[in-house]
Amino acid sequence: MKQYQDERTLQVRNRIYAELMRIMLCVVVLSFCIKTLYFHMGLTQCMTEYILMILAPVYQAVRIRQTEVVLGTGQDSRKRTILDTLLLLLLIPFFLRKSEWTNGNFSSLLPPVVFIVLFLAVWYLFSHAEEKRAERLEKRYDAEDETK
Repeated sequence: MKQYQDERTLQVRNRIYAELMRIMLCVVVLSFCIKTLYFHMGLTQCMTEYILMILAPVYQAVRIRQTEVVLGTGQDSRKRTILDTLLLLLLIPFFLRKSEWTNGNFSSLLPPVVFIVLFLAVWYLFSHAEEKRAERLEKRYDAEDETK
């Protein structure tokens, strides 16, 4: 039986898939953080999570560029990303072992902090480039509308 789909059902389905991807990516990041910070596993033992954390946003960026859609350039997305990052930074001390607290050995925090700083730098550059691209696309679409 052929199922007819109108625009509303397609939007709802796409929204569900987007939420599912966000949830799965959060689970992967949480798994990576627990393995590296709490269980002190090496990168070779967390390779699946590491690859997924890199490839998922790259895939999204490529698909967004291919479809000429601009997402996440508003103030709300910036505030949410900064808030998520700050929450992650606040959770890191909870993954330290008690022996690290007593000895004052916080060297295990260096890799995640460097990762977060680099992530924020790349995110800032990407969002800035997306804002510029949004302006260009808006001008192009406005010019196309005026010619019609």
